[in-house]
Amino acid sequence: MSITVVGRCPPPLGGVSVYVSRRYAELKSSGGTVNLIDFSEKKWLLELFKAKSETFEINTLNLSVVFILFLFGKLNRSIFIDHNASRNYIGVKKSILIFFLKKAKEIWIVNSDLKSFYPPSFCIKVISPFIPPDETQYENIFQNYPKAVIDFIDKGTFLVNSAGKFAPYKQTDLYGIETSVRLLDTNSDLRLLLAIAKYEPEMMPEKLVFEINKHIQNGRLCLLTDQSQIWPLFKHKAICLRLTPLDGDSVTIKEALYFKAPVVASNSVSRPASCIIYNYYSFEELTLKISELIT
Repeated sequence: MSITVVGRCPPPLGGVSVYVSRRYAELKSSGGTVNLIDFSEKKWLLELFKAKSETFEINTLNLSVVFILFLFGKLNRSIFIDHNASRNYIGVKKSILIFFLKKAKEIWIVNSDLKSFYPPSFCIKVISPFIPPDETQYENIFQNYPKAVIDFIDKGTFLVNSAGKFAPYKQTDLYGIETSVRLLDTNSDLRLLLAIAKYEPEMMPEKLVFEINKHIQNGRLCLLTDQSQIWPLFKHKAICLRLTPLDGDSVTIKEALYFKAPVVASNSVSRPASCIIYNYYSFEELTLKISELIT
Protein backbone atom coordinates (compact mmCIF):
# COMPACT_ATOMS: atom_id res chain seq x y z
CA MET A 1 0.00 0.00 0.00
CA SER A 2 1.23 3.48 -0.84
CA ILE A 3 0.86 6.06 1.92
CA THR A 4 1.45 9.79 2.03
CA VAL A 5 1.92 11.41 5.43
CA VAL A 6 0.68 15.01 5.43
CA GLY A 7 1.51 17.56 8.12
CA ARG A 8 4.11 19.96 9.43
CA CYS A 9 7.58 18.67 10.31
CA PRO A 10 9.99 20.35 12.74
CA PRO A 11 10.92 23.10 13.10
CA PRO A 12 9.11 24.18 15.13
CA LEU A 13 9.23 21.25 17.51
CA GLY A 14 5.85 20.33 18.91
CA GLY A 15 3.69 17.32 19.64
CA VAL A 16 2.16 17.15 16.16
CA SER A 17 5.29 18.01 14.16
CA VAL A 18 7.34 15.43 16.08
CA TYR A 19 4.64 12.81 15.46
CA VAL A 20 4.62 13.59 11.72
CA SER A 21 8.39 13.23 11.33
CA ARG A 22 8.54 10.04 13.41
CA ARG A 23 5.50 8.50 11.74
CA TYR A 24 7.07 9.06 8.32
CA ALA A 25 10.35 7.48 9.50
CA GLU A 26 8.45 4.55 11.05
CA LEU A 27 6.53 3.82 7.84
CA LYS A 28 9.68 4.17 5.72
CA SER A 29 11.54 1.65 7.88
CA SER A 30 8.69 -0.87 7.56
CA GLY A 31 8.92 -0.86 3.75
CA GLY A 32 6.31 0.02 1.17
CA THR A 33 5.82 3.21 -0.76
CA VAL A 34 5.78 6.15 1.62
CA ASN A 35 5.82 9.86 0.84
CA LEU A 36 5.80 13.00 2.96
CA ILE A 37 4.10 16.31 2.28
CA ASP A 38 5.37 18.96 4.68
CA PHE A 39 3.20 22.04 5.19
CA SER A 40 6.34 24.11 5.79
CA GLU A 41 7.41 23.54 2.17
CA LYS A 42 6.20 26.14 -0.33
CA LYS A 43 5.08 23.56 -2.90
CA TRP A 44 3.02 21.41 -0.53
CA LEU A 45 -0.25 22.24 -2.30
CA LEU A 46 1.12 21.21 -5.71
CA GLU A 47 2.60 18.04 -4.22
CA LEU A 48 -0.75 17.19 -2.64
CA PHE A 49 -2.51 17.73 -5.97
CA LYS A 50 -0.09 15.40 -7.80
CA ALA A 51 0.07 12.70 -5.10
CA LYS A 52 -1.42 9.34 -6.18
CA SER A 53 -1.21 7.37 -2.92
CA GLU A 54 -3.87 4.89 -1.87
CA THR A 55 -4.00 6.43 1.62
CA PHE A 56 -3.28 9.90 2.99
CA GLU A 57 -2.66 10.40 6.70
CA ILE A 58 -3.68 14.00 7.38
CA ASN A 59 -2.34 15.54 10.59
CA THR A 60 -4.61 18.57 10.74
CA LEU A 61 -8.31 19.40 10.92
CA ASN A 62 -7.82 22.78 9.29
CA LEU A 63 -10.99 23.49 7.30
CA SER A 64 -9.06 24.86 4.34
CA VAL A 65 -6.99 21.67 4.07
CA VAL A 66 -10.10 19.49 4.43
CA PHE A 67 -11.83 21.46 1.65
CA ILE A 68 -8.76 21.23 -0.60
CA LEU A 69 -8.71 17.44 -0.19
CA PHE A 70 -12.39 17.43 -1.17
CA LEU A 71 -11.67 19.49 -4.31
CA PHE A 72 -8.75 17.22 -5.21
CA GLY A 73 -10.96 14.12 -4.88
CA LYS A 74 -8.79 12.66 -2.12
CA LEU A 75 -11.16 12.91 0.85
CA ASN A 76 -12.30 9.28 0.61
CA ARG A 77 -8.65 8.17 0.77
CA SER A 78 -7.82 10.38 3.74
CA ILE A 79 -7.35 9.35 7.36
CA PHE A 80 -7.56 12.40 9.61
CA ILE A 81 -5.57 12.32 12.85
CA ASP A 82 -7.25 14.47 15.49
CA HIS A 83 -4.39 15.69 17.73
CA ASN A 84 -6.91 17.45 19.97
CA ALA A 85 -7.72 20.05 17.27
CA SER A 86 -11.44 19.24 17.33
CA ARG A 87 -11.75 21.16 20.62
CA ASN A 88 -11.51 24.36 18.54
CA TYR A 89 -14.71 23.62 16.61
CA ILE A 90 -18.19 24.62 17.77
CA GLY A 91 -21.41 25.75 16.13
CA VAL A 92 -21.43 26.30 12.37
CA LYS A 93 -17.69 25.56 11.98
CA LYS A 94 -18.19 22.18 13.62
CA SER A 95 -21.16 21.38 11.37
CA ILE A 96 -19.13 22.21 8.24
CA LEU A 97 -16.18 20.12 9.42
CA ILE A 98 -18.39 17.13 10.24
CA PHE A 99 -20.11 17.42 6.83
CA PHE A 100 -16.80 16.97 5.00
CA LEU A 101 -15.31 14.43 7.41
CA LYS A 102 -18.26 12.11 6.75
CA LYS A 103 -16.62 11.46 3.38
CA ALA A 104 -13.22 10.60 4.92
CA LYS A 105 -11.79 7.09 5.05
CA GLU A 106 -11.24 7.11 8.83
CA ILE A 107 -10.75 9.35 11.83
CA TRP A 108 -7.96 8.59 14.30
CA ILE A 109 -8.01 10.28 17.69
CA VAL A 110 -5.15 10.53 20.20
CA ASN A 111 -7.43 10.49 23.23
CA SER A 112 -10.65 8.52 23.79
CA ASP A 113 -12.27 11.67 25.23
CA LEU A 114 -12.26 13.16 21.72
CA LYS A 115 -14.70 10.52 20.48
CA SER A 116 -17.69 12.48 21.79
CA PHE A 117 -17.04 15.17 19.16
CA TYR A 118 -18.00 12.83 16.32
CA PRO A 119 -21.37 11.31 15.33
CA PRO A 120 -21.81 7.59 16.20
CA SER A 121 -21.74 6.68 12.50
CA PHE A 122 -18.09 7.71 12.14
CA CYS A 123 -15.30 5.14 11.94
CA ILE A 124 -13.13 6.18 14.91
CA LYS A 125 -9.84 4.63 15.98
CA VAL A 126 -7.90 5.59 19.13
CA ILE A 127 -4.14 5.69 18.56
CA SER A 128 -1.14 6.72 20.62
CA PRO A 129 0.51 9.91 19.35
CA PHE A 130 3.79 8.74 20.82
CA ILE A 131 6.39 7.12 18.60
CA PRO A 132 9.73 6.48 20.39
CA PRO A 133 12.64 8.61 19.20
CA ASP A 134 15.58 7.22 17.25
CA GLU A 135 18.05 6.59 20.08
CA THR A 136 20.97 6.37 17.67
CA GLN A 137 20.67 10.17 17.50
CA TYR A 138 21.27 10.58 21.25
CA GLU A 139 24.97 11.51 21.12
CA ASN A 140 24.50 13.93 18.26
CA ILE A 141 21.67 15.78 20.02
CA PHE A 142 23.25 15.73 23.48
CA GLN A 143 26.66 16.96 22.33
CA ASN A 144 24.98 19.86 20.55
CA TYR A 145 23.46 21.18 23.77
CA PRO A 146 25.22 24.32 25.07
CA LYS A 147 28.07 23.53 27.49
CA ALA A 148 26.16 25.26 30.30
CA VAL A 149 23.28 22.81 29.82
CA ILE A 150 25.55 19.74 29.80
CA ASP A 151 27.35 20.96 32.94
CA PHE A 152 23.99 21.56 34.64
CA ILE A 153 22.79 18.04 33.81
CA ASP A 154 26.00 16.47 35.11
CA LYS A 155 25.45 17.89 38.61
CA GLY A 156 22.61 15.48 39.47
CA THR A 157 18.84 15.47 39.80
CA PHE A 158 16.97 18.34 38.15
CA LEU A 159 13.43 19.34 37.19
CA VAL A 160 12.55 19.85 33.53
CA ASN A 161 9.77 22.10 32.30
CA SER A 162 9.27 22.31 28.55
CA ALA A 163 7.39 25.10 26.75
CA GLY A 164 7.13 26.49 23.26
CA LYS A 165 7.07 30.02 24.65
CA PHE A 166 5.62 32.06 27.50
CA ALA A 167 1.86 31.96 26.92
CA PRO A 168 -0.23 33.98 29.42
CA TYR A 169 -3.18 32.13 30.95
CA LYS A 170 -5.43 33.83 33.50
CA GLN A 171 -3.17 34.87 36.41
CA THR A 172 -0.21 32.75 35.29
CA ASP A 173 0.92 30.98 32.08
CA LEU A 174 -0.15 27.98 30.05
CA TYR A 175 2.99 25.89 30.56
CA GLY A 176 3.52 26.63 34.24
CA ILE A 177 6.82 28.46 33.71
CA GLU A 178 6.04 30.84 36.53
CA THR A 179 5.03 27.98 38.82
CA SER A 180 8.15 25.94 38.07
CA VAL A 181 10.42 28.90 38.84
CA ARG A 182 8.49 29.54 42.05
CA LEU A 183 9.24 25.97 43.14
CA LEU A 184 12.91 26.89 43.55
CA ASP A 185 12.00 29.11 46.51
CA THR A 186 10.36 26.20 48.34
CA ASN A 187 13.35 23.87 48.51
CA SER A 188 17.04 24.77 48.24
CA ASP A 189 17.82 21.30 46.82
CA LEU A 190 15.73 21.85 43.70
CA ARG A 191 17.28 22.76 40.36
CA LEU A 192 15.32 23.56 37.21
CA LEU A 193 16.07 23.27 33.52
CA LEU A 194 13.67 25.42 31.51
CA ALA A 195 13.44 24.27 27.90
CA ILE A 196 11.81 27.16 26.05
CA ALA A 197 11.90 27.05 22.26
CA LYS A 198 11.17 30.77 21.92
CA TYR A 199 12.51 32.67 24.92
CA GLU A 200 11.27 36.26 24.82
CA PRO A 201 11.91 37.98 28.17
CA GLU A 202 10.44 41.22 26.83
CA MET A 203 7.08 39.43 26.54
CA MET A 204 7.18 38.08 30.09
CA PRO A 205 6.37 39.68 33.49
CA GLU A 206 9.34 41.61 34.85
CA LYS A 207 9.18 39.79 38.18
CA LEU A 208 9.41 36.39 36.43
CA VAL A 209 12.38 37.48 34.33
CA PHE A 210 14.06 38.80 37.49
CA GLU A 211 13.52 35.44 39.24
CA ILE A 212 14.84 33.50 36.25
CA ASN A 213 18.00 35.62 36.06
CA LYS A 214 18.48 35.40 39.84
CA HIS A 215 18.36 31.62 39.81
CA ILE A 216 20.59 31.39 36.74
CA GLN A 217 23.20 33.41 38.64
CA ASN A 218 22.98 31.19 41.71
CA GLY A 219 23.32 28.07 39.56
CA ARG A 220 19.90 26.61 40.26
CA LEU A 221 18.26 27.33 36.91
CA CYS A 222 19.43 26.69 33.37
CA LEU A 223 17.80 27.72 30.10
CA LEU A 224 17.71 25.52 27.01
CA THR A 225 16.40 27.72 24.22
CA ASP A 226 15.79 27.40 20.48
CA GLN A 227 14.48 24.27 18.77
CA SER A 228 16.14 21.56 20.83
CA GLN A 229 14.86 18.02 21.28
CA ILE A 230 14.66 17.29 25.00
CA TRP A 231 14.22 13.53 25.15
CA PRO A 232 17.97 12.95 25.81
CA LEU A 233 17.50 14.80 29.12
CA PHE A 234 15.29 11.97 30.36
CA LYS A 235 18.16 9.50 30.12
CA HIS A 236 19.73 11.47 32.99
CA LYS A 237 18.43 12.31 36.49
CA ALA A 238 15.52 14.38 35.26
CA ILE A 239 12.05 14.89 36.73
CA CYS A 240 9.52 15.95 34.13
CA LEU A 241 7.02 18.69 35.04
CA ARG A 242 3.72 19.13 33.21
CA LEU A 243 2.06 22.02 35.04
CA THR A 244 -0.70 22.81 32.58
CA PRO A 245 -4.35 23.86 33.05
CA LEU A 246 -5.19 22.50 29.57
CA ASP A 247 -3.52 19.69 27.69
CA GLY A 248 -3.63 17.12 24.93
CA ASP A 249 -1.89 13.77 25.01
CA SER A 250 1.53 15.18 25.87
CA VAL A 251 4.46 13.77 23.90
CA THR A 252 6.82 15.18 26.55
CA ILE A 253 5.16 13.03 29.21
CA LYS A 254 5.29 9.94 26.99
CA GLU A 255 8.99 10.51 26.26
CA ALA A 256 9.81 10.93 29.94
CA LEU A 257 7.94 7.75 30.92
CA TYR A 258 9.54 5.84 28.03
CA PHE A 259 12.96 6.61 29.52
CA LYS A 260 11.76 5.82 33.07
CA ALA A 261 11.93 9.46 34.25
CA PRO A 262 9.40 10.49 36.95
CA VAL A 263 6.59 12.76 35.80
CA VAL A 264 4.71 15.24 38.00
CA ALA A 265 1.60 16.41 36.16
CA SER A 266 -1.53 18.44 36.80
CA ASN A 267 -4.93 16.80 36.99
CA SER A 268 -6.31 18.96 34.18
CA VAL A 269 -6.79 15.92 31.90
CA SER A 270 -6.44 12.15 32.18
CA ARG A 271 -2.79 11.16 32.58
CA PRO A 272 -0.91 7.86 32.21
CA ALA A 273 -1.19 5.76 35.37
CA SER A 274 2.50 6.09 36.26
CA CYS A 275 2.38 9.90 36.51
CA ILE A 276 2.42 11.61 39.90
CA ILE A 277 -0.73 13.75 39.84
CA TYR A 278 -1.42 16.97 41.75
CA ASN A 279 -4.35 19.36 41.88
CA TYR A 280 -3.57 22.12 39.36
CA TYR A 281 -5.01 24.77 41.69
CA SER A 282 -2.94 23.70 44.72
CA PHE A 283 0.67 24.90 44.73
CA GLU A 284 1.02 23.38 48.20
CA GLU A 285 0.10 19.93 46.88
CA LEU A 286 2.59 20.33 44.02
CA THR A 287 5.44 21.20 46.40
CA LEU A 288 4.51 18.25 48.63
CA LYS A 289 4.53 15.79 45.73
CA ILE A 290 7.93 17.00 44.54
CA SER A 291 9.41 16.97 48.06
CA GLU A 292 8.22 13.40 48.52
CA LEU A 293 9.70 12.43 45.16
CA ILE A 294 13.17 13.86 45.69
CA THR A 295 13.28 12.55 49.27
